[in-house]
Amino acid sequence: MIANHLGREQITVSNAVKTLNATPTLSATAKTAVLYADIQVQANQIRATIDGSTAPVASTTGMLLSPNSSYRIWGLSNIENFKMIRESADALIVVNYWGEGLG
Repeated sequence: MIANHLGREQITVSNAVKTLNATPTLSATAKTAVLYADIQVQANQIRATIDGSTAPVASTTGMLLSPNSSYRIWGLSNIENFKMIRESADALIVVNYWGEGLG
């Protein structure tokens, strides 16, 4: 499988829950082609959940994602369900979306 780059966004994660593609970065057509998103945490830790209903809470709820690490989320529904909040200080993440066609 060859995946094409569909879009990129940079998000500052603060003390309110954030989601991916909230701006939105992807057009409606590109969104339907998404296979996965690569997330790189660039500054400070975040907490994240992926079930769509549980809100992450600093210091208690969600998986802890550390700076200088990359994570891949497969599938549009998982990408849409991804929620994040900063662990202690504002964090910065970069997201690249990959998919079929449109390249």
